[in-house]
Amino acid sequence: MEISEIRVLMKYEFHRGATTRQAVFNINSVFGIQVATNATVARWFKKFRSGDFDLSNEPRGRPKTQVDNDVLKATVEANSSQSARELSLMYNVSKQTILTHLAQIGKVKKLDKWIPHELTDAQKERRLDACLSLLSRNKAEPFLKQIVTCDEKWIMYDNRKRSSQWLDKDESPKHCPKLDIHQKKLMVTVWWSASGVIHHSFMEPGQSITADVYCYQLDEMMRNLAIKQPKLVNRMTPILLHDNARPHAARMTVSKLQELKLETLRHPPYSPDLAPTDYYFFRNLNNFLSGKKFNSAQAVKMAFQEFIDSRDPGFYSKGINELPLKWQKCIDNMGAYFD
Repeated sequence: MEISEIRVLMKYEFHRGATTRQAVFNINSVFGIQVATNATVARWFKKFRSGDFDLSNEPRGRPKTQVDNDVLKATVEANSSQSARELSLMYNVSKQTILTHLAQIGKVKKLDKWIPHELTDAQKERRLDACLSLLSRNKAEPFLKQIVTCDEKWIMYDNRKRSSQWLDKDESPKHCPKLDIHQKKLMVTVWWSASGVIHHSFMEPGQSITADVYCYQLDEMMRNLAIKQPKLVNRMTPILLHDNARPHAARMTVSKLQELKLETLRHPPYSPDLAPTDYYFFRNLNNFLSGKKFNSAQAVKMAFQEFIDSRDPGFYSKGINELPLKWQKCIDNMGAYFD
């Protein structure tokens, strides 16, 4: 029988006042075969009791609604943090449909990028003013070869993990001491110029930089500079580029810089994107150390020296020569951070 005919019979039985079981028996006894089941009759009787006697098929699945790419683009650009799931509910289509249309309009999902600091308008203005001044000075009288820059960095180590062994079922495993709750780390300070590394030193484990330590390192750096790059000392004047960390700006440090007759290049606060050691040297160092495991301070020091030895001569000049590009990007972004 046609399904539509069976539905007519079920409707007839419903209006006769038959129960689900009686309707199934009556319909099947007439035709001698099972053309109706308890589940089917019960589902249609429920629909009839709600007042709906329409015998046509109900639409299945999610309605296929067209998505206008221009409208979707405007929606996404008005609030770019909406998920594909939220957009699918908004447009009454599947998530995959939304993903397809997002791809068509050239949208991809990207994580927010961390920035060093939430800059105030005054701080953006200071960054803008500093970059304008530095760029103008470098155009009038290039000084990039005179720059000596530095910074400090913590390097984590002691990556011990519990090892496993194949043992007999009743054999006890070896003992392994737990790692200290505070992960071991070493601080390294590196001084370099466009010609290469001038000086680097590691603090004692757990020790950090102070003004007196920094002043001592300044003396060491100047002695090494006279040996490694005498031209910079004898024919040009070194210009120090460091950030505004407390040891760098302490009164003792200022006096030491005056004693050494070292000019300090202007550097606005909260600006690692304008410091070659941050945006270039340490970024490459992180890539070099990625995946490496250290179980001693000596291993960290050897890895750092290996990194220095593996750099070609043009590595350092490239990092310093990017400064004007960074200054210009900062100017183009009106002092805000840039990508």
